Amino acid sequence: MLTLESIPIPNPNILYRVIDDEAVLVMPEQGKVKVVNEVGAVIWSLLDNHRTIQEIIQEICSQFEVDENTAEKDTIKFISDLVEREIVSIAK
Repeated sequence: MLTLESIPIPNPNILYRVIDDEAVLVMPEQGKVKVVNEVGAVIWSLLDNHRTIQEIIQEICSQFEVDENTAEKDTIKFISDLVEREIVSIAK
């Protein structure tokens, strides 16, 4: 279960490249590719093994015109999806 204090850790085996405002995540072990939009690319760039989900949400609010409730809901949904796909894990 994700909380605002959870620290998302990117899978070190994921390859990625930012193209224009999107990020392309390549999962070689699964043979899959995931393209994420501009906000997803920013979230991905903020996954540094130290930031909490709350800190990521605050950064999203400062970079985009979005209220904190919307940013929180969307960020948690996005990170949950990455956890399900084994692109990200959560530090214990």
